[in-house]
Amino acid sequence: MKLPEANLTLSIIIISYNTRELTLDSIRAVLVDLKNHPALKEQTEIIVIDNHSSDDSASALKSLAKIEPGVKIITNKENLGFAKANNLGIKQSRGELILLLNSDTQVQTGALEQLVSTFKQHSIDDTTAHLSSTANKLDKLGILAATLLNCDQTLQPQGGSYPTLLSLATQMFFLDNLPLLKKLLPTTQQTGRASLAYSLNSKKLIQQAWVGGAAMMIRRSMLQEINLLDENIFMYGEDIELCMRAKHHHWDIAIDPQAQVVHYGSASSNTDNAILGEFKAYLFIWAKHKPHWQFFPLKTLLWFGAILRIFLFGTILKDKRQARVYQQVLSLIK
Repeated sequence: MKLPEANLTLSIIIISYNTRELTLDSIRAVLVDLKNHPALKEQTEIIVIDNHSSDDSASALKSLAKIEPGVKIITNKENLGFAKANNLGIKQSRGELILLLNSDTQVQTGALEQLVSTFKQHSIDDTTAHLSSTANKLDKLGILAATLLNCDQTLQPQGGSYPTLLSLATQMFFLDNLPLLKKLLPTTQQTGRASLAYSLNSKKLIQQAWVGGAAMMIRRSMLQEINLLDENIFMYGEDIELCMRAKHHHWDIAIDPQAQVVHYGSASSNTDNAILGEFKAYLFIWAKHKPHWQFFPLKTLLWFGAILRIFLFGTILKDKRQARVYQQVLSLIK
């Protein structure tokens, strides 16, 4: 993918879809953080793409842009989805580093400067990046995620192990929440508190197989090599798929505990869509990246995972709505 030449340090891309106040607050938090770092502010652009919102987001964003010259607004005539809208912003960006930032986030003080500084500290060394003996060395940092926080400032899990049948089985059967197994088995998604593996006080980067797209900073040269987000994924799973391609090309992926971002979660969608999107993503990722023989075991794992959740929510937790969502999942797996 040939992108325009970069002449800025940072491009921040925010997708807006019926999250007017959250989006405005997210932009304002970015502006406040940049104000504390004038040198970075001069080298930063903010690109906001409104995905055909129906809540008057577009006009509110345009009003903000009139008083903030560093903010550029793009309004779509239809909802293009997360991947395609982000790609639209990336193609118009000019930063050496590109931050994909959800509209339901609030960057904390110093987060942007910290992420940029971390990239500057980790130059690319192609002579060792492809060697298995240096797998734990950050010699080709391509993706760096901020640490996500809940509203109460507690750590929010994100990312996970490289998608395999084993790591997916760990997730589907809740094995990562068992004290004796959580440290031994890989899990595709670190969704439970039992999976949390680091402290907010840590200063060491946490290497991951994949990280979430809520606050993901990407090196432009990596996208030049591996291409942009896969637009076949409308929403959910595009971050996993991008990280898989990055890993295939020996790019490193990490979380920076010192760069913190509050993430409210599922603001422009809902939990039902998130669940369906997650299962759809696994089907797509396996079809694209895995050998054909794994597709039947994959569907079997997803089927048992959905059945287990139907029983859990429908019988034990008495949450009929959640149980119905997993009934819909079963129809995807046929």
